[in-house]
Amino acid sequence: MLKHQIKLLPWHGLLFSFYVLVASVSAPKLRSEVKTVVINAGHGGTDPGCHGLKYFEKDISLAIAKKLGNKILAGVPGVNVVYTRTTDVFVPLNEIAGHANKNDADLFICIHCNASVNKEVYGSETYVMGLHKTKGNLEVAKRENASILFEEDYEKKYEGFDPNSDEANIIFSMYQNAYLEKSLSFAAKVQQEFKKLSRTDKGVKQAGFLVLWKTKMPSVLIETGFLTNPEEEKYLGSAEGQEDIANGIYEAFRQYKAETEGGLPQPPFENRDVEPKEEKRDLVKEEPGQKLTYTVQVANTNKKIPLTSKRFSGFSSVWEKEDQGHYKYFAGQFSSLEEAVEYQQKIKAGDFKDAFIVVFYEGKKITLKEAAEIKKNQ
Repeated sequence: MLKHQIKLLPWHGLLFSFYVLVASVSAPKLRSEVKTVVINAGHGGTDPGCHGLKYFEKDISLAIAKKLGNKILAGVPGVNVVYTRTTDVFVPLNEIAGHANKNDADLFICIHCNASVNKEVYGSETYVMGLHKTKGNLEVAKRENASILFEEDYEKKYEGFDPNSDEANIIFSMYQNAYLEKSLSFAAKVQQEFKKLSRTDKGVKQAGFLVLWKTKMPSVLIETGFLTNPEEEKYLGSAEGQEDIANGIYEAFRQYKAETEGGLPQPPFENRDVEPKEEKRDLVKEEPGQKLTYTVQVANTNKKIPLTSKRFSGFSSVWEKEDQGHYKYFAGQFSSLEEAVEYQQKIKAGDFKDAFIVVFYEGKKITLKEAAEIKKNQ
């Protein structure tokens, strides 16, 4: 029955192209290094994207994109950062993908903001190219794909594709990204970093996005938050919120690059001229007990690191925690936030610029706000 319906639809050329493309896709180029990343700030110019009471998606996505690019340039030497736009201009979706391909990118990151008719909805989610799993995924794809309506002759350029048609978007989403596994890996890291920021994790999802369609590298589209939620709009519109989001994506990028290249995430600012002085230290293998414990996370990797590694030299104590196939490494266990902050500053003065404080209570990770409430009630 579905085949019969497809023949009657005006965008049947898209379905034909889908079969041709799938049949002609060559094996993806095996990339052992991540040298070039293309960052796309969603929408722009005549296409404002979604909006809240004060801010437009095009402006917030650009601000975060620039911050992310600057962090990568400063923190990961040797990586080339390419932007699809650095000003308030409209770039057609097919040109965005072409831009990434032309620059032979190793990773393509699209930054967007979300919207919902329900103003109470909030949180971050990251998409990769693939099948629509839910009606919600479909609606997000339809809204983002609607950018083609700002282009001249979009019917011709996109072979009759109608961004407002459920059926067109569903058939289109059947085109699977040849780099799906890598895309999913990076997307998962982005969401994991957002959770560290106490962002509501709406997960990694798949949907048919035109901007990801013809990219020849791992690609993701990040919906940083909902501008239709007043509190989230305020956060995303603030310098602090934009810095948080950029930091989360940046840390995910460092981990992804290290994983792809078969190593550990390198410190953002390397200084290898002087070898660190080896100091005697305690190696704590057990996790924090039932007490409120402040510690400093210094590494997150899918490969186990010996606690005696020189990478941890200079720390007064080191311990590890396995979490969903990843190994997280912490330095120190303190009973007060002040002690942890002081120790964090010492660590950040060295190679671990991104070291951050984590709190555990009764064996579970909690937020600093929750820790303050517990101490207040003790």
